[in-house]
Amino acid sequence: MAIAARAAANVTMASAVGAMGFGYGFATLQNPSWSLKQVILATNGRLCNNSSSTMSFRSIVTDSRAVRAGDIFLTLSGDNFDGADFCGEAVKKGAAGVITSRPLSTVPVPQIIVADTCKALGDLAAWRRNIMRNLTVAAITGSSGKTTVKDMTAAILERDGRVIKTRGNFNNLIGLPLSLLPVNFHHDYAVLEMGMNAPGEIARLTEIADPDIACLNNIHPAHLAGLGDIKGVAAAKGELLSYSRSSTTLVVNIDDPEVRRLIRGRRGRMVGFGRRRQAEVRGCYPKVWGENGLAFTLKIGTRQGRVRLRALGEHNMLNGLAAAAIAHAAGIEFADIVAGLESFRPPDNRLQLMKLANGLRVINDSYNANPASMRAALVAARKISKGGKCAAVLGDMLELGAFSAEAHGELGGRVAKEGFDYLLAMGEFAGIMAAGAVKAGMDRKRIVTCAGAKEMNKALSDLLGTGKIAAGDLLLIKGSRGMRMERFIEPLNLDEFAGRKGD
Repeated sequence: MAIAARAAANVTMASAVGAMGFGYGFATLQNPSWSLKQVILATNGRLCNNSSSTMSFRSIVTDSRAVRAGDIFLTLSGDNFDGADFCGEAVKKGAAGVITSRPLSTVPVPQIIVADTCKALGDLAAWRRNIMRNLTVAAITGSSGKTTVKDMTAAILERDGRVIKTRGNFNNLIGLPLSLLPVNFHHDYAVLEMGMNAPGEIARLTEIADPDIACLNNIHPAHLAGLGDIKGVAAAKGELLSYSRSSTTLVVNIDDPEVRRLIRGRRGRMVGFGRRRQAEVRGCYPKVWGENGLAFTLKIGTRQGRVRLRALGEHNMLNGLAAAAIAHAAGIEFADIVAGLESFRPPDNRLQLMKLANGLRVINDSYNANPASMRAALVAARKISKGGKCAAVLGDMLELGAFSAEAHGELGGRVAKEGFDYLLAMGEFAGIMAAGAVKAGMDRKRIVTCAGAKEMNKALSDLLGTGKIAAGDLLLIKGSRGMRMERFIEPLNLDEFAGRKGD
């Protein structure tokens, strides 16, 4: 499947399609506005009907429900829908033009016809970025920690100027352009996250963003269904380095052996970060402060200082070092780097510690999962359990291909070795996870396997209802995005479980 087609298919996951409209993205004013001539030049499109060359558009919009008067509506399509079907609605809401892949006889506004609307969206974002000559663009990719590094970096750079950053995890061939399109001449920095599922996607995102600073955070087994093995992951993530221009500063994790292999022999400005003595931006002496995060010593050249991070898990030191290295490459002063890191607050669903009304503590790390992030979450949870009981509530790690069974068996073993009191596993590989835990010494009576949400809700109800887990104890909830593990948190607040005593 072509790259653009894959991206369009992904719209299905994040879109709403129905009688009232279609959409992926968000509405933002784009200033300066777009002239008709600019849109045609940026997309290499063809004007389908006669229009004034002085015509302009307020914004590029991909969600028909968000169209406002003066916008131009760009149609995206997926496996089960065609965005062109919603042009009529967009025009009724005030769209002054449409960008589509075929002429539409019933649409009375100017139509710009392009071969591929997903590519056109990226081309428009690239055009936008290209005219912002004073903008410093930092791009971040890696198997885990991308969003955290992006938010940490933005927290630092905001001390020096105006920052635009990827919204949420809008990091694919549709999401990144939508995050970049609102950039204007008042912005000093753009901090963009790049995700992928297959080869070629990071290369295209790099072409769109044209980064001044390119950060490769780490390389772990993830998305193996589309990439085959760790070498495939390294090659795909390494596209950020290979497709950046020669003047781009590369920010790289020199603790990661796969990253070190990728940068071997590369020329140009490079900033290494990590624990190793060779790192230009180095972290050492980490101290985990339980629920309050961690502290570590940051060293950049001859400067050093202690940093307190409001983020759970020692692995977040490396994420902080990545952000510090990006900021250092951008010329930010050491004191501002420290202050920016200390102002960072984690996004929702990423090692988010929650204290429920019934006294139960929950680490909500439900946003996504791969083997490396699972290991980090398990270690972080045990370090803040404060001697209370700790249960791992885990969903499948998706998109691991032929490595899936092995990875879930190892995950179960890791749960046992970290000393969790209970394991509740859900999904296709729940049985393999349980077997791995038993093999590593966990009592089978402390493990529950669940085929789906109904069984998991019952398992959690039994765990709390019998007092096996009670006020003051800790639940870690984590799984891949498709497992939607966050849905199990709200029922945990039910009054019927409050105040039960543990066994």
